[in-house]
Amino acid sequence: MVNIIINGNTFKVNQSLTLLNAAEECGITIPSLCGIDGFHHNCDLCDVEVEHHGTVKACRTYPTEGMIVTTTSTALIQRRKHALEQILSAHNISCSVPPCQVACPADVDIQSYLYFIATNQPQKAIEVIKKTLPMPLSIGRVCPAFCEAKCQRKLVDGSIAIRQIKRYAADIDLASLHAYTPTKKSTKAQHIAIVGAGPGGLSCGYFLSNEGYNVTVFESMPQAGGWLRYGTPEYRLPKAILDQEIDIMCRNGMTIETDKKLGTDFTLSSLQHNYDAVCLAVGASLASEMNYQGTDLDGHYLGVDFLKDQMLDKHYTIGKKVAVIGGGNTAIDCARTALRLGAHTTLIYRRTRDEMPAELYEIEEAEHEGVNFLFLTNPVENIADENGHICQVKLETMALGEPDATGRCSPKATGEYVYAEFDTVIAAVSQKTDTRFLDNDTVQLPINHRNTLDTDEQTMYSGVDKIFGIGDFRRGPATAIEAIADGRKAAQAIDAQFGGNMEKLYTESFRERNVARGHLIRPDHVNKLKNVMRSLLSNSDNNATDIEAQLEHVLKQVMRNKMSELNVDDRHLSFNEVETGYSHQAAIDEAKRCLSCGCHDGNDCKLRHYATDYHVDKQLIISGLRPISA
Repeated sequence: MVNIIINGNTFKVNQSLTLLNAAEECGITIPSLCGIDGFHHNCDLCDVEVEHHGTVKACRTYPTEGMIVTTTSTALIQRRKHALEQILSAHNISCSVPPCQVACPADVDIQSYLYFIATNQPQKAIEVIKKTLPMPLSIGRVCPAFCEAKCQRKLVDGSIAIRQIKRYAADIDLASLHAYTPTKKSTKAQHIAIVGAGPGGLSCGYFLSNEGYNVTVFESMPQAGGWLRYGTPEYRLPKAILDQEIDIMCRNGMTIETDKKLGTDFTLSSLQHNYDAVCLAVGASLASEMNYQGTDLDGHYLGVDFLKDQMLDKHYTIGKKVAVIGGGNTAIDCARTALRLGAHTTLIYRRTRDEMPAELYEIEEAEHEGVNFLFLTNPVENIADENGHICQVKLETMALGEPDATGRCSPKATGEYVYAEFDTVIAAVSQKTDTRFLDNDTVQLPINHRNTLDTDEQTMYSGVDKIFGIGDFRRGPATAIEAIADGRKAAQAIDAQFGGNMEKLYTESFRERNVARGHLIRPDHVNKLKNVMRSLLSNSDNNATDIEAQLEHVLKQVMRNKMSELNVDDRHLSFNEVETGYSHQAAIDEAKRCLSCGCHDGNDCKLRHYATDYHVDKQLIISGLRPISA
């Protein structure tokens, strides 16, 4: 053993170890790609400064008595940055984030977990997922799947069923009776308050409790879950599943207090005084009203209130002919719910089907189940019967004009009207945040003209002492996956504020983000499929039944594997879950369709870690320009 000094501190180390390994045993990390295929001690990242010897490679240098080592200096930082630029400029380096992950608000390492499912390692898959997405049971059922829209496999024969594979992995994890929970770090002194137990608030609390913080979540409703519970119908997300997921999230100490309303049971000022940090995840669950004649009549409801009532007291009664106004996911959920309650249901939308903001899958399911659609139509008056109850709706025909700020063609009134018989109208046009909790408080938050909170995009900090804001409260009505992404960012920022070491995400892409990587797409696979079919058809030993069975088997290996669903007849008057899940083999077959078009090491890529930490100019690499020699 010899004594050496590293960065001013003395350590006793084994002289048979390289300086690189000796420093690691002392808890000091020296950047290195040594030992990784393709580098073999030539990465130039582990260079350190040794007194009287200048700059040396730590992977080739051995400690000697009294050696004085510096692992970080201005010169070393510049040297490593230049070395990284040289490495990343090589044509055989693929340090890129796959398009699916780029599209995911939560930066889920999709390619990695698909690999683990494809190789029958669901436990490893769920560990990858929960690094960034702690609610895969729920999100695997309700996510709009932004990832699938960017999946490169879509250019061949259809995108990977990423959302449904995530759900499969989470279902397997739940069924194991030992659902994965990350190891909790040592308990910290700070107490964190989170207001709102929706997906954003729960996720923020989950990540902070894993880091050892004392987390209390305050929820105004009787149960936790937010919009996942009170705005998502049972047929999409069974609440027993949501309950189990929330229980798993609380295993590391997060406490949830329900029936505690901000502004009524406590104030923001009191939280600011009693807690070390406060995260506002109050959502946007207040319905926006439609202002037209007759909205005060019996039989007129707001979509948010209607869905919430279905999960609570069921005081709202609907008739036999229901009109749902709107084109978003809430409107679709209202229409499919009314249908299950036995009503003849029509969805009325002022634009065309192409402009509907609802998820395409949800629109198609509504059509499949029997919801009628009336496009380019807008209500202008609810008409009452002799009892003051809606019996008719006056509708105006619309026409599409020029695109508006959303990029969609704006609807224009034509002055042409029709009358339609409806006994119930459910208006589901938008939602907003209820900010009345600030009315009698001294705290001044930066609320903008959209009634949302202005925050830093990366940290979620409001600029007001101790207060962070996430999810719909800062975005306006958005998705659960976006709220979860905000929750992790807020947790990371709160942890950093107290000197913590929460795992950092490395999602910068230092090569072209696959936009022009057409060589990864294998169009010849369709021709191969046709050849297999021809071979089967030409085999005279097979009868027609055998041929169909074999063709079905081949298609499942290549084409998107559709998840089984409850048939339409069984959905009538039933709120049973529509999607019934993948079989073990179906999930593996579907995951194998992934083209693996990003870095194979995913978020664990050391090269990407170093390139991010040393602030390599990714535009220099992506542009194809060679870095200037040091």
